[in-house]
Amino acid sequence: MTLIKEYSEKEKAIFKGIMDLLNQGHRIHELKVSDIAAAAGIGKGTVYEYFSTKEEILRQAVSYYVYKEFEAFSSLINNQFRFEEIIYRILNHTVEMLKSRFASLLFMVVSLGESDIKQLIREDRKFFAQIRSSMNEFTKELYSRGKKERLIGETVSLEECRLVLNGILSSFTNEVIFMRNESLINNLEDIDGKKPCTESFIDEHRLTTLKERAVKLILKALR
Repeated sequence: MTLIKEYSEKEKAIFKGIMDLLNQGHRIHELKVSDIAAAAGIGKGTVYEYFSTKEEILRQAVSYYVYKEFEAFSSLINNQFRFEEIIYRILNHTVEMLKSRFASLLFMVVSLGESDIKQLIREDRKFFAQIRSSMNEFTKELYSRGKKERLIGETVSLEECRLVLNGILSSFTNEVIFMRNESLINNLEDIDGKKPCTESFIDEHRLTTLKERAVKLILKALR
């Protein structure tokens, strides 16, 4: 599967500017082209050399980042890892995405749980249908592997496996977001007149415990 088009470095800078603004708490449909240009470090006129409207910028930015996340996610499932190892790799990948980004656009598209994103992907239905179809194929591969390793019960169906994985991964993601935001709030305190820290540092012990619980729940639910 390939991306819709190749993008120039300036186009990628514009997309990154959008993600930086989202990380700062801006809602995607409230962004202005002037804000996007400033975040990208270019002039507003330069943005319009590449895109006709703000909606086009946002739509293509979402497509670009969903594809990049899809590429990274697809590399997690390969023949050298066992079922439980793959689950841990997915959890670790999710944590890394959430540390550097406001949320996973890929997961939003797969679940269609974010109204702002749903509005943007209407013009790229074929592309996003391919993403969803490929994600479903990954679930089938994971299901088959779990069956072979006898970690998934004989009576558990593929759809039941999908529901378990989606449900627990969604809960895990929400918990990591809570932990990240909690850490960020704590770090915003200005100590001894120093500049407040705007990065969040999630306690690694808490993360490890959370991942272990998530894997344990998945294995228990699938037996």
